Order: sequence, then C-alpha cells, then structure tokens
Amino acid sequence: MLQEELKKYFGYETFRSGQQETVQNILDGHDVLSILSTGAGKSLCYQLPAYITGGRVLIISPLISLMDDQVVQMKLNGEKNAVAIHSALSMDEKQDIFKDLENYQFIFCSPEFIYEEHNFKHFKSINFKYIVLDEAHCLSEWGFDFRPHYALISKVTQHFLHSQVIALTATLTKKMIIDIQEITKRQFEIHKEGLNRSNIMYHHFNFESEEEKDKFLLNEIKETGPTIIYVSSKKKCHELADMIYKEGYLTGIYHGDLDYQERTTVQTQFINNDIKIIVATSAFGMGINKQDVRTVIHYHLPTSPSKFVQEVGRAGRDGEQSQAISLFTPRDLLILNHLANDHGIDIDMLNLYEQGYQLNEEVTMNIKFLLELYPINKLKAKIQAEQDQKSYAFNYMKNYVQIDSCRRLYLMQYFNEKVMQNENCCDNCNNANLIKLPNIKEVKRKTTYQIRLNAIF
Repeated sequence: MLQEELKKYFGYETFRSGQQETVQNILDGHDVLSILSTGAGKSLCYQLPAYITGGRVLIISPLISLMDDQVVQMKLNGEKNAVAIHSALSMDEKQDIFKDLENYQFIFCSPEFIYEEHNFKHFKSINFKYIVLDEAHCLSEWGFDFRPHYALISKVTQHFLHSQVIALTATLTKKMIIDIQEITKRQFEIHKEGLNRSNIMYHHFNFESEEEKDKFLLNEIKETGPTIIYVSSKKKCHELADMIYKEGYLTGIYHGDLDYQERTTVQTQFINNDIKIIVATSAFGMGINKQDVRTVIHYHLPTSPSKFVQEVGRAGRDGEQSQAISLFTPRDLLILNHLANDHGIDIDMLNLYEQGYQLNEEVTMNIKFLLELYPINKLKAKIQAEQDQKSYAFNYMKNYVQIDSCRRLYLMQYFNEKVMQNENCCDNCNNANLIKLPNIKEVKRKTTYQIRLNAIF
C-alpha cells in the first residue's frame, strides 16, 4: 500500500531507512518525533502523508535559505501549492501570500515570523492537518538563550490542538527529546534510526600553526573529490576560497549574507559538479540534495558533537565510501571558546533584568518572551541547564582533538549509541585511508577570486 503511494507521488520503488516507519506512525494519527540520519529524506516523511490525506501542512523552519530551497525543490518536482513566507519578502509580497494563504497546501515560515500577532492572525483560521518542526533539534539548542521564539512554539501547537505535530531531525540526545516534548506540550511516538554512517571514515589532524594547516589543506584537496569545507566565519570563508582558487581549483562560497540568486547559483553548480569545492559556514547543507559529496572538511570544528555529526553526514549520501577530515591548531581554541560562549541570554543578563537595569532592546524583548512561558526562577534554571549542556558539548569536542581511541565510538557515545567498525573507521583505529579522488585544476587565468565571483553572479 505505502510502496504504491510512494511510487505514485515520488516515483521511488522503495523507502529509505526509517521513512516508512515514520510515515506509518503519522498516518496512524500520532504526534511523531523522528530522528533520521542526514540525507535520509526527512521531507518525504511529511509530504507523503499530506498527499495521501490531502491535509494542509505548516512547516516551521529555522532558516530562510532552507525554506526557499525546499519550496524551489518542491516546485521543480511539480508541486505548485508550496510557499515560504518570511521577513526577507517585501510587504507587498507578504500581503499577496496572505491573501491566498488558504489555497496553499505547504506553508513554510520561521518561529519568529509566526509568533508575531499581526502575522499569526492570518494562520489562525486555517485547518492544518500537520504542524512540522523541521530541524527539531533547534528547539532545544536554540530555544532558550539564542532564539527564544522556539521556546514559545507551544503557542502554535496549542492553538492547533487537532493538528498532528511532526518533529524531524538528524541528531538528538535524551535531553533534547525531553526539551522538545516540554516546549511543544505534546507526547510523541518516537522513531530513532542509528546515527552512525558506516560509509564515512573519520580523520583528524593537529597542527602547530595555521600556515601548516593551510599547506596541508591545499595539498589534500587535490584528491578529495566533491568537497565541503566548513569554516567559522564569513570572513574566513572568503579568505580560504580565494586561497584555494589561486591554487587553480574552481571554488564556491556559501554563507548567510548571500542573496537567493547567489545561493541558488552556487548550489546548482556544486550539485552538477561544475565546481567541486564549496567553502561554507554552517548555513550550508540543510536541505541541499547532493548525493556524491565525498569529503567534508572542518577547517574549524563546531562546538558540539550534534553539529559535527550533522555536517559530517552531508558526505556520502549515495552510500559510497566518503570521509570526514577535521583540522585543528591551538589558535582555533580561541575561536571555539568565543562561539561556545556566544549566548544570547545568560544568567547575568537575567539578574540585571530582574534588578531593573536597562538592557539592549533585543535582549529585553527576548527575556519578556520567555517570561510568558516560565517564571523568572524557572527561567534561570532553564538557562543554566542550557549553558551547562553547551559547556559539556564544547568540552566533548575539545577532547575529540586529543583522543587516541576510536573517533567513531567517541562521537556516538555522546548520543548513547555504541558502535564498532573493523574497517574504514578512523585514523586512530589504523584501518582507514584517505580517499584519492583527483580534483582537476581548471583555473587557467591569473584572476582574483572576487573577479571569478563577479563573473558567476
């Protein structure tokens, strides 16, 4: 039955791991929290039930770029009734969508957008069959100190009490599951696939200086195949891309300040292998459907195993042998410390607010949002718990650069998963070799990366 529906609406003969179980749980009428590995096709898990039942879907998504990309992908697949509405649209564009809102089957927006009362009033009367929380780990990781609107998502889930809630993500800890159930005020039927991707090998390299790291990187990318290189900032994104381009390799950049046309151009060229190397911030990857990424390189490590495993999982979606390479210098610790401690709201801010001190407008507004949900003492406890969890995750990643035991086992233990792999595992297990898949030099002229970028866009 489900296979026939899958073939009818998507043209696939079989489900990917975890999809069928998730879809069946949804069709059985449950609120569903599904943890599926990166690249497992989470969007299909709510789209197929919507097509079968004819139900309308509200998808709450963390990034404008992710919303836009998913809508474009759906339209390319023939879906005409999908729309993303967000702050990047003009007033006229938003008003046009609002006027026609009830005619769309799939509506994407951010938690910040729908929380605003002048926006929410347009959604209130719509009979949504499903409320989808895409990248649901954001509710826990961002929902208290960084993007408090996520902590108030129950305003939506409680208003649409008769709508099923579908939470989808690639990585989740026990704490995150508890957070999501508390924030949404729903009890979920939970389906969890193993996070381990056996076709991805782990390699880590420590260097004394950034110069050594750059030298290694420029030599290594000669044979990494289609590659994503993750860096911590937009500035470094441009610097590194320029350096790689000067070595003769066509290189794309991707970060949050690119407009839609720029993002789409880079994504399309990368997916089509017109360019083999992307230098990106963490904004790149969510919703990008490229199956043959052979290598993910972390020039800068992320601050948690959850983020690391999510980004690593963008390699090898086709099941072929792939690799995750991480690079580290002592100087990187300063960058990681800064990122790990960049809290939107902390205990000191709450104390100052409670004592009547004037804080900046955004912080004050966010604290007021959270106080709608929690009394001040409980909010302090929540914020402290978040900071403790982030500190634990950060220290876990700091230890990753030093361990001499199995890297795969170490990462999976963070998610309470035990794995063992006897071949193609990691550098510490001495059973994994770096991939040798040549990237051909294509840059003939001596031009700057900026000139090349201008030519593309």
